[in-house]
Amino acid sequence: MVSIPSGVFTKYKEFADEMIASFGVNCDLIYTHQVETITESVPTVKQRRSLNIQNRNDSAGFSRGTSTFKTTESSDTIKMRVYRNKKDFIKIGQIDVPDGAIQTISYLSDLTKVNRAIALVTDTELAGHDTFRYTRIAEPFPHGFKHDRYIVCFWKRE
Repeated sequence: MVSIPSGVFTKYKEFADEMIASFGVNCDLIYTHQVETITESVPTVKQRRSLNIQNRNDSAGFSRGTSTFKTTESSDTIKMRVYRNKKDFIKIGQIDVPDGAIQTISYLSDLTKVNRAIALVTDTELAGHDTFRYTRIAEPFPHGFKHDRYIVCFWKRE
C-alpha cells in the first residue's frame, strides 16, 4: 500500500486557500426568512389568483386577514471561486447543468449559509452595473482530498 506524506495535504490546502483568496469573488447569499408587518396602506394592484401569494415577491406585500405583510431579503457576503463556463468546471462525474449555470467553490464552514440561501448574487463589487442572480440547482457537496475543507455547488441564472 502506498503512503501519501501529510505534507502533500498541507500544500494542497495552502494552494486551494490561496485560489479562493486570489481568484475568488465576493458573492452575496440572499435569504428571505423575515416577514414584516406593513403599517401603511398597500395599493391595490392587478389581482392574481394564487394559493401562496406570499411567494409572488410583490414589493407591495400580501394580506392575511386584517394584517398586511411583506417578505424582506437579507444577505451575507462570502468569497467564492466562480466558474461560468462548463469547460472550466471542476470535473465531478456526469453532471448535466443547464446553459448559463455556474459552479462555485467555497469553504465547508459556509455550508449552512449556502443551504439557507434562496439566491446568490455574484460579483458584488460590480453593484453599480448589471447584477447576476442565481438559484441553487444542486445540493452542495464536499470537495478536495479529504472532503473536509471545501464545497462545490451549482447554480442557474434566474
